[in-house]
Amino acid sequence: MNKSLMLALVTVAALSACGPAKTQDYYLSHPDEIAVDLAACKEHGKNTFDCNEADKAALLIKNQKSSTAEKK
Repeated sequence: MNKSLMLALVTVAALSACGPAKTQDYYLSHPDEIAVDLAACKEHGKNTFDCNEADKAALLIKNQKSSTAEKK
C-alpha cells in the first residue's frame, strides 16, 4: 500500500476519534464541566485547545464573581 495513502488513513482515523472542540462559550454554558476537564488536563499534563478554553472560562467566571462581590 502506498505510504501516502496509509498516512492519510491513519490521520483520518485519529481525527475522527476526537470529539468536537469545546470553546470558552461551551464551558460558560456548561460550567459543571470546567472543573472535571481541568482536573483531567492537570492529571494527564495536557495543554490542548479544550484545556486552554476551560481555563479561560474558569478565569472569566472567577473575575465575574469577584466583580459582583466588590459591588456589594
